[in-house]
Amino acid sequence: MSQQQEKEKSFKTELKVEKFFFVRHGQTDANLAELAAGAGWDIELNATGLAQARALADSDAIEHFRSVKTICVSPMIRARQTAEIINEVIQAPIVLIEELKEWHLGDWERRSWHELDFRIGNPPNGESNEEFAQRVGQALSAALSHPGPVLIVAHGGVWHRIAGHLQLPHDEIDNCQLKQVRRADEKDIWSVI
Repeated sequence: MSQQQEKEKSFKTELKVEKFFFVRHGQTDANLAELAAGAGWDIELNATGLAQARALADSDAIEHFRSVKTICVSPMIRARQTAEIINEVIQAPIVLIEELKEWHLGDWERRSWHELDFRIGNPPNGESNEEFAQRVGQALSAALSHPGPVLIVAHGGVWHRIAGHLQLPHDEIDNCQLKQVRRADEKDIWSVI
């Protein structure tokens, strides 16, 4: 077993919770223009992103959130804005978790997604894939140590790393999309509902 597999196995056994929720932040102008916006570009939601967060807060999906005891949020403004709008309905304590920031993309920040291939290496002057994965694993542990169920509001890259840690499908996550992650007990496998 490789060191990475051993780390992921021990990480999975540390998590004692049976469910949590994840929401990716609303749309930004960077999302709209298909530009890479990692931890080095703290961009606000655009009008559509604000409307998406409001629509989620006003939707039937919010019923899933009624049980949320803590909202754990990336300190980046796009995630904070999304969480604050959702929290107008939920009314739960908000906890900022620094490690929930998006991947630091270094020289790739503000470049077109079409120019980049994230599968072939690490961003120059940015955070390595391994560093990002380790940071997100720490963030997930920190978030799930709070009273739950927990709602995590963060970024697409963070969702993909969480999915990797929990061996979930690495499907796309749209702006303001809700993912409910659960398992029957702490020894069971995780699934997205």
